[in-house]
Amino acid sequence: MKSVVRGTAVAAALVLALTGCEESTPAAGSGKASGAPGKTQEGAVDPSQPLISLDPTGLMNALPIESQVGDVMVGGEPFLAQGDDAVQYCVQEEGIDCVDVDAVAGKDMEERSDSSDTRVEFRLYSFETVEQAQAAMKAQVDTWRKADATSGGRWQQKTVDSGADETEAVRDDKVDVDVVVMRLGTVVSHIVALDVLPENVKHAAVVQASQIQAAALTRNGGH
Repeated sequence: MKSVVRGTAVAAALVLALTGCEESTPAAGSGKASGAPGKTQEGAVDPSQPLISLDPTGLMNALPIESQVGDVMVGGEPFLAQGDDAVQYCVQEEGIDCVDVDAVAGKDMEERSDSSDTRVEFRLYSFETVEQAQAAMKAQVDTWRKADATSGGRWQQKTVDSGADETEAVRDDKVDVDVVVMRLGTVVSHIVALDVLPENVKHAAVVQASQIQAAALTRNGGH
């Protein structure tokens, strides 16, 4: 089985996409979307609903398991970073200064076959307030837009309806990478998918959003 380590296939492809590097990476030929990265879908906070907020334990519980994503997926051990370690991870991995982040949790999955490049990375970031989560998400999207402007506008805007408060989804056909960032309450989710069909990217996003909602419901005493 291939090792599941942050910074290999998907991370390398994402770097190529953001920097506009002309190295060749095979594409899987999945469906294309038109347009360019646009504004984040704004989601108003519903005061009648409990605010979604997760502590470090809840963040770990909100990570999807392999069978939820696909019956051919295998994964590595999830990780958790808190406090200063979470801030440092955010700077190093996302390239943004999210000093208000409380905790980061993550897990990577790959298709079982050694001949497949299919890979999905899940990252969750928890904040104290909605405003902090919104600011971190905006910083990430702004980073994309600036990088996309220097790489010739290769990112294509996608629509992913996952039930999140805010969603931004883009795709680079050249390196066959999809990125979906969602905000649910004070939690920001970042999904990076390599060589994954569009319907499966959406499925991964729906699963992640549902997991966050379920973990928050458990924390708030729901059944």
